[in-house]
Amino acid sequence: MPSYNVDGYSLRIWSSRATTNLSPGTAVAGIYLYEGTKYRGYAYFFPDGTPLAPAVLDSVNGRVYVHFNLSQFHAVMEMLRTESPIFVYFVSPTNAALRSGKEPTGEEE
Repeated sequence: MPSYNVDGYSLRIWSSRATTNLSPGTAVAGIYLYEGTKYRGYAYFFPDGTPLAPAVLDSVNGRVYVHFNLSQFHAVMEMLRTESPIFVYFVSPTNAALRSGKEPTGEEE
């Protein structure tokens, strides 16, 4: 199971793409994931109701590409802003995700 630490990100939100376009090939936002300076993949966001493409593993370059509904954008951004460590992992095209590392309960973040 490839798993990569995500300790940096960059954000892209397209102004020219309608959030009503349910094309699985047209993302409306993207978060690019980095481990240090090494690009590790992306999380692309599509309007709710869009059929999401399966996750992709680029094992040659060590990258994972995951797809989410636009309604999950805020939760993913909040995770990236407040949690550490964060990992992107790939088990199969239907089992890939962003996840946080183990944290103690009652941390009161």
